[in-house]
Amino acid sequence: MWNFAIHGTMLPAGNLHLSGDVMGATSALLEQRLGAPALFVNGAVGDVSPAAHGLAALRATAGALAATVEAGWAQAKPVPVTTLRVARRTVPLPRPAVSLKRCVGRWVPGFLAIPLGFDLPAETELLAAAVGDTAWVTIPGELQTSFGQAIKGEARGLFASVLLAGLSNDYLGYFMRLEDTRGKGYVGCATLYGPDAGACLTDAAIELLYRLGERPRPLTRPSPRCDSGSGTR
Repeated sequence: MWNFAIHGTMLPAGNLHLSGDVMGATSALLEQRLGAPALFVNGAVGDVSPAAHGLAALRATAGALAATVEAGWAQAKPVPVTTLRVARRTVPLPRPAVSLKRCVGRWVPGFLAIPLGFDLPAETELLAAAVGDTAWVTIPGELQTSFGQAIKGEARGLFASVLLAGLSNDYLGYFMRLEDTRGKGYVGCATLYGPDAGACLTDAAIELLYRLGERPRPLTRPSPRCDSGSGTR
């Protein structure tokens, strides 16, 4: 299994080939070289896009990613593991809606929104697991990179390696900070639960990792309020 945060958008929109884009090309190279199935798991991909596009760039990027994974594989050492630890948590979310301001433009009043509570859930579940000194936690959508870095930073003293499994177990859109959802744009428009939901998921993910690490979480700041009555639109 290899974990990396990237959108599979290196091929142009007019591409008609059946393809897994750069992630599929990387996995194919790994399977050829290592002689084993390669499973790709995306990360905190909310604001991560490829720097280059086109078939030539895809092949070059896939080669670089495969080489990096191979280097990690060569350094990896098997260790005896007797226990798989699992924890889960249900997280209430702000009311989902399509913000016309973020979809159309800044001139639209912020209170104008199309509610989606009839079609999208009011809560989600995060699942975390740990094997030895490696842990991972699921995110039901596309989490902003800074949130992912915050989770890994908090867990640095708990586990040697922490993976974020983005787009896992559900898809509820993007989870971005307020300052990165201002103005017209696809990502801001697709932040359906508003700019506060990312902090809710981040806080829940950190709490799960502390639980798996069997360590009390330091009370450095209050947890964000996460429920159907909260949220900045």
